[in-house]
Amino acid sequence: AADTCDGEVAEAKAREMMNGFAAAAKGEPTAPSVKGESFLIADLVDAFVAKKSADDVKRATVRQWKFELTNFAQFLQQRGLVNIGDVKADDVQAWRDGLEGAAAGRRKRVLFIVAFFQYCVDFDKLTKSPAIKSQLRVKRSAVQAPKALDNTQFAKLLAALPLLNGRTADADRAKLKSLAVLMRMTGLALKDAVCCERDIFEQMPNGKFRMYLRRAKTGKPVNNYLSAETMAAVLAGANTSGKYLFIPSLPTKENEVKNQVEYFGGRFVKLGELADITDENGEKVKVGSHSFGRHSFVLMCLNSDLPTHDIGTLIGDTAHVVEQHYSTWIASRAARLEQRMMKVLDANPMTW
Repeated sequence: AADTCDGEVAEAKAREMMNGFAAAAKGEPTAPSVKGESFLIADLVDAFVAKKSADDVKRATVRQWKFELTNFAQFLQQRGLVNIGDVKADDVQAWRDGLEGAAAGRRKRVLFIVAFFQYCVDFDKLTKSPAIKSQLRVKRSAVQAPKALDNTQFAKLLAALPLLNGRTADADRAKLKSLAVLMRMTGLALKDAVCCERDIFEQMPNGKFRMYLRRAKTGKPVNNYLSAETMAAVLAGANTSGKYLFIPSLPTKENEVKNQVEYFGGRFVKLGELADITDENGEKVKVGSHSFGRHSFVLMCLNSDLPTHDIGTLIGDTAHVVEQHYSTWIASRAARLEQRMMKVLDANPMTW
């Protein structure tokens, strides 16, 4: 009797799925789901992407939203799900478990799906989201492998600035150079550097400059220092007047701020492609703002034997975060320390 019951349930589920697929293929509303909601997932994806376009989100970002959500909808369809109301937390977790690639990329894709389901809830397409953020977390890799540029590689990056053409004017190239130097010599994240105010820099009696601000991402304080030469290089391509060094004003809408930051980020990615920088093995180095900026600055500090808690103060992070992100470099520094200590021991034998 149990087998008969299970078979009947399976057949009913199969009929429901087939009816849903048939209706979806015709572009018709499907029968109400088991939760009483009959909205097509594909239609909601289109509506969500259309809303993002209407919100003046950058076109490249909208394309990414559409790509990820379309793939997600196809994954659900393969599981027999065409109604948004039939999607369960287990379905979303199964999708998360199948993601490949770097942890940062997988986390970003998870956030896309969380935002999509929140949109469905906000617009009364769902009563509760099946994308539970706490259950979809993607753990960081145990060992981080950040990429930094040495002085020669960074000089090659700047030398490629004249190759930026199209709508990039000479003033834009000068601004990109100043911004790159600021990030390289302070470890500022891209958004903090792009949106930095002129008055965060204070000249000290010795001619050098003190820099203080709070990070846009975390609100943590950044206390850092620049040489007079670095400050001159930063000001060389920056706005000659006004509150902000690299933007005319700070937009009131967050998506407009994001667009301005992404413009500079995109220019740096293009610059890295034109520079064609390779590592010691002859392999091409993918250049991003973190590689020539934050990562390179931290490596410079580690090679100068600054403690991790001091580095955290300089870049606006805790010592724990510095150790987590740069564990491979810290291990190398420990190995160098061991080698130096061995020489100290050999040079000072016990004579008593």
